[in-house]
Amino acid sequence: MQPQDDTGTLFRQARPDTTPREAPLDLDSIMRDGYRARRRHRAVLGGATTAGIAAVAAVLAFSAGVFDPVDEPEHQGFPPGEPFDFDPATAGYPPERDADEWDDLPADLDEAAEAAFGALAVDAGFLDDGALDRPRPSEGQIAAAMEEFGIGYYEALSELDFYDEPLQFMSWDSPAAGGQVYLRGYRATDGDEEAEQPSFTITALQPGGWTAEPGPTGDVGFPQHLISDEASWTDEAPAFSSDELEDGRTLMIADHGCALEAAVVYPNGSALRSSWDLDCAGQGRELSVDDLTEAMLAMPQFEYDTSELAPADDLLEIPAGPGYDEGWEAGAEADMQASIDAAVAVIDAAHPGTDLFSAGAVQREAGSGSVIRAYDGSLYLPYPYADGYDVSATVTYYLPGGWLPGLPPEGASPEPYLVDCGGPGDDKDDTCEETQVDGRTVATRTFGVGENRSYWVVVFDPAGWAVEFSTMFEGDIEGLAYEDLIALAASLPAPVYDPAEYEQE
Repeated sequence: MQPQDDTGTLFRQARPDTTPREAPLDLDSIMRDGYRARRRHRAVLGGATTAGIAAVAAVLAFSAGVFDPVDEPEHQGFPPGEPFDFDPATAGYPPERDADEWDDLPADLDEAAEAAFGALAVDAGFLDDGALDRPRPSEGQIAAAMEEFGIGYYEALSELDFYDEPLQFMSWDSPAAGGQVYLRGYRATDGDEEAEQPSFTITALQPGGWTAEPGPTGDVGFPQHLISDEASWTDEAPAFSSDELEDGRTLMIADHGCALEAAVVYPNGSALRSSWDLDCAGQGRELSVDDLTEAMLAMPQFEYDTSELAPADDLLEIPAGPGYDEGWEAGAEADMQASIDAAVAVIDAAHPGTDLFSAGAVQREAGSGSVIRAYDGSLYLPYPYADGYDVSATVTYYLPGGWLPGLPPEGASPEPYLVDCGGPGDDKDDTCEETQVDGRTVATRTFGVGENRSYWVVVFDPAGWAVEFSTMFEGDIEGLAYEDLIALAASLPAPVYDPAEYEQE
């Protein structure tokens, strides 16, 4: 046998401090056969659904005739984790995660999820038959790719053409409190790269940053809610249930009619949640609450690295942004046009010949379910730039909600701020400054390559709105020096909007 055929040896050579794990019991075929046997003979299962993946696998395997009862694996336990000396719900992780490090958990999660959810996802119409037949690269192959190309774990999976496959768990980081703190875990979907939204998601959450108390989900609040008992998929609240199991787990189900959501909280402080779009857009998929419940309870408890979990103290309060409204852009058209026209009139007075060529009202993502509303205007200034075009510029009005004024403090995430000067770990070499002009905060960002200069100037008004003027040109242009741009942005009039609509509670 050649060395390249011996994956265990190859892996040890690449990572001499690690020994490949022994091949586990093949739960995939057991669960697939057992799942389909259960659909034919549901009564065989009895009360096994709360026993954990090993016991469920044994019952299903027995019902399918896979092995004799004497071969039943040991009962899956759910031991509590080591207690934290702080409340993990109000703690979080830093934004950086080392994607280069070897990660054993995704393979374990993949194996367990395929056993628990694989046949269910196929039979319910979420995945095509055979979608899960593609084998995962071995540990030796992954280690060899990391060694050969000098790349990280997930890059190696991509190099081996095994990336974002159906039911493949990838590292997942979710910003909370406007990016001031992060949740961590792993997420799997249907792997459909062409779809705007996945038909299902399964997320394994590490301890920290979330609460089992039902409430609005998404990354707006902190701590984040694991599951919601409020209307979301439809206009009506779901049929919601929460049950504490004898083994220490808590199971929650939200039945929205055209969609199902479920969550399991484990005794060690971790969690699993999933969402399934059945028929909200007429897809015609079918999945019962009973089948989803059994799949959720078949997933074992995993241990996670919580060494970077720390209390999230002194978080800044970010004004809540409005929810996404598909009719807002059209409804705000008149106010947007009046605002942009007034701003262009001021700019044209300083730079005669300014030409507005596009304008629109936009909603920018500020967190799941929350947006930043803005008016955008793109224009040309009367100065030649390149390729026959004049210098371009943009004026943007930000309406209240979903953002913080000024520049992010040192070491903070830039996500809740309108001026992005980079965050921890970024290699941005922009120059950012914060000043005061007539009692208003002004944040600036400048960036240059050779003779080209880019400028962003944002003026924050005490009323809660902000206006940004940005431009890029080459060399020096009279009237467009740094100080001139600040004065110009500060002279722009207030936008037209209804302040009462944006009042904070």
